Amino acid sequence: MLVSREISFDAFHSHHGMMSEPVHRHTFVVRLTMKGEPNEEGFVCDFRAVKRLFRRLIASRLEGRNLDDLFEFATSENLAAWVWNKLDPFFPLHSVEVREKPHSCAVYFGP
Repeated sequence: MLVSREISFDAFHSHHGMMSEPVHRHTFVVRLTMKGEPNEEGFVCDFRAVKRLFRRLIASRLEGRNLDDLFEFATSENLAAWVWNKLDPFFPLHSVEVREKPHSCAVYFGP
């Protein structure tokens, strides 16, 4: 079974290299999808724990920040892989999706 939790945060970034775009703001939406069998109570994972750890490990480092200060290339693709690496030890991740806009996303399925 797949279950997902969406969490958002606001941050800034620019594009350099192949694309050139000045610093701009996004409300990034991250969808964490976990895969597993429901436990005896019918849950694959505790969504409250997902939100708490996301806030502690991810949002606390990214909220309101310029992502160019943290990543050489602050793309949704790189952000999705980074989020995976931070949360994979805690949850049975299936995928991490990062959306900068409703019509644009990157989905990472792990290494």
